[in-house]
Amino acid sequence: MSNTLISDMSQLPPVEYYKLVRSQIEHEDNLISQRLSWFLASHSFLFTAYAIVVSNLQSGHNAWATRQQHLLLAVIPVVSILTCVLVYATIVAAVIAIVHLRRLYNTHAEFAGTGLPPVQGYRRPQIYGQIGPLLLPLVFLAVWVGLIVQGAGQYP
Repeated sequence: MSNTLISDMSQLPPVEYYKLVRSQIEHEDNLISQRLSWFLASHSFLFTAYAIVVSNLQSGHNAWATRQQHLLLAVIPVVSILTCVLVYATIVAAVIAIVHLRRLYNTHAEFAGTGLPPVQGYRRPQIYGQIGPLLLPLVFLAVWVGLIVQGAGQYP
């Protein structure tokens, strides 16, 4: 069935094929943007929660509240690290999908002489544009791991 689809796609006029592949690339790019926005919003919440817990540790709460604070000191970074890993995996998946779409377009499209621009810009801007989404989750991951390592053994 998929071979039929590919052969049907190769029968499309170059402009239609271009529009089809470009819309799929735009879709994946929008998914990256949405995932990154969600990631940054969630981490602003998680950092705020972590800071509130840390700043209230010495407030002389009852034993239950102190236990809850210590539990949150462990849980918040773990949730944050898992979020980093999961969002990173989805962003990598979208980048891989975009790479495959560009390859598919370049191997099947006869776009020479049509005046169409590259289906996703030029190579160097593509790479620079993917640095942020690919590295930002890793930066946050490093910060959370650093907080865990630095805080290990500080509180019972």
